[in-house]
Amino acid sequence: MRAIHELSFDLANDIALALAGRVDFGADLQINACDFGPLAELYHTRISLQQPWLNVGRHGELLRAMSAGKKWFSASGMQGFVTMLEILGQYSDWTDFAMRGKKAAVLAGFAPDMAGQLFGAIGELRGNIEEHSENAGTGYIVYDATPGHFEFVVADSGIGVLKSLRTHPHYTYVTDAGSALNLALTEGVSRHFDDKDRGKGFRPIFIGLANKSEHLRFCSGDHAREFKRRPSG
Repeated sequence: MRAIHELSFDLANDIALALAGRVDFGADLQINACDFGPLAELYHTRISLQQPWLNVGRHGELLRAMSAGKKWFSASGMQGFVTMLEILGQYSDWTDFAMRGKKAAVLAGFAPDMAGQLFGAIGELRGNIEEHSENAGTGYIVYDATPGHFEFVVADSGIGVLKSLRTHPHYTYVTDAGSALNLALTEGVSRHFDDKDRGKGFRPIFIGLANKSEHLRFCSGDHAREFKRRPSG
């Protein structure tokens, strides 16, 4: 009898390492994907997610849309996906996505003002891809809403935080993605550190989301930084 596990970020990392090492574990495990974030990280490893040991649940259509690379919304409107190529080609794709996503958040039980603030932060992250990725066309945005739960992923396959930060002469000493992430989440740190008219890094986005979110995860290269807090109430 196979053990049943819920897919987590740690388990997703273990699976990626096992598959890279050609370890056969499929006979021992059945893994259910409830949250989308860990699936997104597996997706970025470019491994096939059509595995007998992996049950993607309600995310099946979403994953197929991602593979097709076309804007998509579930029939209920509670899941959505759009690519940066579509947004860069037609800004109304972002407007449509944001309006649908806000509605999904409200239907999931979030106040309209909070839904608006969440999509304000998502818009800031989208702008970060445009300005810093140097490969913005690889980017995408996903939301997934269920009662009392709203999850989103903003991702790309660009140059990463380390290489971006090192373009500023103050940060050429940084040599690993973990240190770069820590710096990027620090007040006032950006590749445009000395330019008052440019972005101020991840910190303002992080602070805004931290006041509204139970779980934040920032990933770049081979490192990730997670922030969790207990639900209120």
